[in-house]
Amino acid sequence: MIDSSKNIMHYIENNIAYIKLNNPKKLNAINLDMWKNISYILKDIDNNNKVRCLVLRGEGNKAFSAGADISEFDENRSRIEEVKKYDHASKNSMKLLQNISIPTIAIIDGYCIGGGLATALSCDLRFASEKSTFAIPAAKLGLAYDYAGTKRLRDIVGPSNAKHIFYTARQFTAEESLKMGLINSFFKEEDFEKKIINILNNICENAPLTISTAKMSIDADPNNDLQYKKCVDAEKDCFASSDYQEGRLAFSEKRKPNFTGN
Repeated sequence: MIDSSKNIMHYIENNIAYIKLNNPKKLNAINLDMWKNISYILKDIDNNNKVRCLVLRGEGNKAFSAGADISEFDENRSRIEEVKKYDHASKNSMKLLQNISIPTIAIIDGYCIGGGLATALSCDLRFASEKSTFAIPAAKLGLAYDYAGTKRLRDIVGPSNAKHIFYTARQFTAEESLKMGLINSFFKEEDFEKKIINILNNICENAPLTISTAKMSIDADPNNDLQYKKCVDAEKDCFASSDYQEGRLAFSEKRKPNFTGN
C-alpha cells in the first residue's frame, strides 16, 4: 500500500521500506511539512520488525533533492522562531534517519544539493546514477551549515575533501564524488534500477541481527560506556540467535540461509 501525503510517498515492498520525496516540479525540494512527515514515517518503520532495510529516493529522474524549498524561505526561514521550527524539523528527521536500527540507502538519480545532500549523508549508503551531481552551495548563499552536518560530511569524505566541497560550492560529478567517498558507487542510466535492486536484495538476504549489530558498533562512540555495553550485548544476542544456527547449518549443507531476524 502506498501512503501519499504532504509530498511524501511511503510504502513497503519485499521487506524494503521506501520513502520517496514527491515534489518533482521543485526538484524534490523539501519543505517543513515534508520534514515532519518523514519523521512520523521513520518512527513507524523503526517499529516494524519485518522491514529489512530503508530506501530514500526522489520522485522522477531529475533529482534526489535540490535541498530546502526556497519558496518557503520568506514564510518559514526569515524570522528567528520560524527558522528554529524548520531547523528543528529537518535535524530531528535526519537524526532519526541516522539512528534507525536497519540499513538505510539513499538512491540518487540527478541533483543532490544542499539539504538534499545532507539528507543523503544521513543514510548509511549512497548509490547514484552516472548523471547525478552533488553540491553544497552554502558559500554562494551566505549561510552556514550546522556543526553536526559539517562533521558528518567530514567523517565521510575527510577534512580536505569537505573543505573542497564547501570552499568551491561547485557541483561535483558522480565520478568525482565516488573518488572522495561521498557515494559508494554509481551506475550507468540503463543499468541503474537493475543494479540497485541487486544491492537491496543482497542486503535483505543477509542476517538482520548481524547487520544491525555491525551498524551499531560502527556508529558507536568508543568512549561512551553505555553505547559500548549495548554493542557487546548485541553481539551476544547474535550468537544466541536462531539465525546463527541457521547460518552454520546452511553453510554445512551448501545452501542459501533463510534468516528470520531471530
